[in-house]
Amino acid sequence: MNPTEDVIDATLEADGTLRLAHPPRVAPGPVRVTIRTPAAGRGLADVLREIAADQRTRGDAGRTAEELRAGAEEQSAEDEERDRELAAARRPSGGP
Repeated sequence: MNPTEDVIDATLEADGTLRLAHPPRVAPGPVRVTIRTPAAGRGLADVLREIAADQRTRGDAGRTAEELRAGAEEQSAEDEERDRELAAARRPSGGP
């Protein structure tokens, strides 16, 4: 099923043409275009949306929340192990 709406960031060129950030994800045919300028310029949220849209266009769905959580837990375990090793290396050996 094709979506009936796709919000796409674009640049309006001086000659009136639009340069789209990614191809539309709607079926070919007549469409209605509404042009709005960003309210306060391009902010961080806009940049993140553009990056996400570009990634989706390339077929990169990103990691799920569970994958992110598992990665963070794995990194935390590695950090704890490294901290233990460093702490052990700092302890005096007890020899002369």
